Amino acid sequence: MKKLRAIIIDDEAKGRKNLHKLLENNCPEIQVEATADSAVAGRQMVERHQPDVVFLDINMPIHNGFDFLEFFTEREFSVVFVTAYNEYALRAIKSSAVDYLLKPVDIFELKRAVKKLQSIHERPDSEQEAGESLRGEQTQLLLENLKARGSYERIILHMPRSIKIVRISEIVYLQAESNYSTVFLDDGAKVTISRTLKEFEEILSGDIFYRIHKSFLINLQHVKEYFFARGGAVCMSNGHKLQVSSRRSKEFLQHIEAFASSTHSGNIS
Repeated sequence: MKKLRAIIIDDEAKGRKNLHKLLENNCPEIQVEATADSAVAGRQMVERHQPDVVFLDINMPIHNGFDFLEFFTEREFSVVFVTAYNEYALRAIKSSAVDYLLKPVDIFELKRAVKKLQSIHERPDSEQEAGESLRGEQTQLLLENLKARGSYERIILHMPRSIKIVRISEIVYLQAESNYSTVFLDDGAKVTISRTLKEFEEILSGDIFYRIHKSFLINLQHVKEYFFARGGAVCMSNGHKLQVSSRRSKEFLQHIEAFASSTHSGNIS
């Protein structure tokens, strides 16, 4: 098994040391080549070692983690963010990054991130090149999302062999499938992603998306009709009829009425 060469960039010595130790003791797939205490030093380490992956802190003085990414017009390394950053940035990261880790780093989350990195770097060369061509756009989207402070318009869906970029407005609803989620789009396509519905619920705006059932997270913009029978059900713009949990039905009605009012829809009794 080929080891992935890594660099850790964090302005805090404790953070660098802790992550290095966690990787050394728990992730034999990773070989840490160097550490850096700033974005500028990190750029030098990247140029010197040509790593496969950079474990990158965000909140650093002078140049933060996003500034570091902008040093590279093209990058041939994957990025895993390691952050205690605030919520709107976290949402941007979740929607756009290869992976992210919250401080203090959890061992199981770290192993999951490394497993994802392995799957990316073990692809055939042709697939790796295709993935690399998307990284520039992926990074740009992340930066756009950050500046938008949670009001971003696009999201990246990571699939086993590709990355799909969709507008939030194109998502009709999402359905839970164990530890996976299926995203139903308005063009009839559906995409299965290795993320839980709870993760998507944290990413997507609570004003537009609503969890009507443990299995469904819907885009209120695509609700066409509500049925009161058996606790409630909604008909979506793609014609799919979805059950509303009985314990959520009252709150959902209030939520959708508030949403309709905020979008200046009429209400005829």
